[in-house]
Amino acid sequence: MRKLLSFGEKQELMLEDMLSDDVVRIQYASKYSTSSNYWKYSIGQNQGIRNLDLISRKQQLEKYFLEWIEQNPAKSEKYGESLDLIKKSVNKRKELHHARQYMLEALVGGVEFVNFAVTFFQLFVVMLESQDDTEAIKEVINEMRGDIDNFYKDYNPETDKKISIAMLELTSKNVDPQYQPDFFATINNKYKGNVSKYVDNVFKKSIFVNRAKLENYLKSPTTKDLQKDPAFQIGLSIYRKYFEIEDQYAIFQQDLDRGHRLLIAGLREMQENKTFYPDANSTLRLTYGVVSDYKAKDAVHYSYYTTLKGVMEKEDPDDHEFIVSESLKELYEKKDYGRYGMGDRMPVCFTTNNDITGGNSGSPVINARGELIGVAFDGNWEAMSSDLAFEPNLQKCINVDIRYVLFVVDKYAGATHLIEEMQIVE
Repeated sequence: MRKLLSFGEKQELMLEDMLSDDVVRIQYASKYSTSSNYWKYSIGQNQGIRNLDLISRKQQLEKYFLEWIEQNPAKSEKYGESLDLIKKSVNKRKELHHARQYMLEALVGGVEFVNFAVTFFQLFVVMLESQDDTEAIKEVINEMRGDIDNFYKDYNPETDKKISIAMLELTSKNVDPQYQPDFFATINNKYKGNVSKYVDNVFKKSIFVNRAKLENYLKSPTTKDLQKDPAFQIGLSIYRKYFEIEDQYAIFQQDLDRGHRLLIAGLREMQENKTFYPDANSTLRLTYGVVSDYKAKDAVHYSYYTTLKGVMEKEDPDDHEFIVSESLKELYEKKDYGRYGMGDRMPVCFTTNNDITGGNSGSPVINARGELIGVAFDGNWEAMSSDLAFEPNLQKCINVDIRYVLFVVDKYAGATHLIEEMQIVE
């Protein structure tokens, strides 16, 4: 299996600039967190697949399924092609899937100016269709103002430049040329494969990596100038190739979807007494569980809650994720927890066996009386594979204790006006 390398390198370059400049740190905090969370999720999921022996378990289930349908000609006729459809589709789309992942994660999701430049395609179309209608053009520009402000507010060209070079180099090395956007031919022919020189030229000439240049262009925009812009050209090139790959990908996806539907229908019929999860993707949902500790591995046991003492124990001034502020240390030393502590202890997090998935971060955790007791924000390493197999005794949802949230708002941040607006149950 090929490894997708883009996220790890992207985070390292992002973090390097964040640690050297507080402005960049604020600009890229959310971007880094999003990328880091997905990267860690992928690592944890692979660990879970190995530790829970999921491949062997799935293979055993497939074996039982095949034996079950072979015992009945009607079931064989109905479900017999399911696994073959899945296997053939996965094998045939393997290279496309690999290229598609690089397009999404290294280029579309890795090079910031690309997506920003492509948003100006709507302006390009309006100028083509209504080049003499200055009011229509101004209206589109005004509609884009919010997106322009948001982009530059959290954008550092030097950071994007470094990441862009890395992402283009990774794509060039790891994706078959037939699946690379056509601007890679320019890099290879005109720049002799030197990605760094190519990106330098883009950043020198493009209006999108510099707000002043963009604002000057928007005073008198033309389709000709937009078409000549190298960032705009790269963006269109990436999306043309992406949709080309997507069209080919969709052909195999149809058979994969059909095979999956048949397999699920067959498994439900084979295991008629089993309760299956509802298909609730993209809907509001509830998950029930209990607060509980867990045994991760032999002789390794985790309690169901943590306290502020643990935060102090993990302090590392050389690691940005484990720096503890002086004001928090002072509150800890004085045990000044107000009404939120448990004597000389300040609860921070607790674990439950709720089954969560990507997108559940920030969900309220409510007790049997309907009271808010915490906020779900993460899972343990073992829980990263819960989308594939859920083990309630091992996979845990990690929640920040609402008492710690209130303590931070009140005692640490001094935002007492917010506390006064709440009904706090003690």
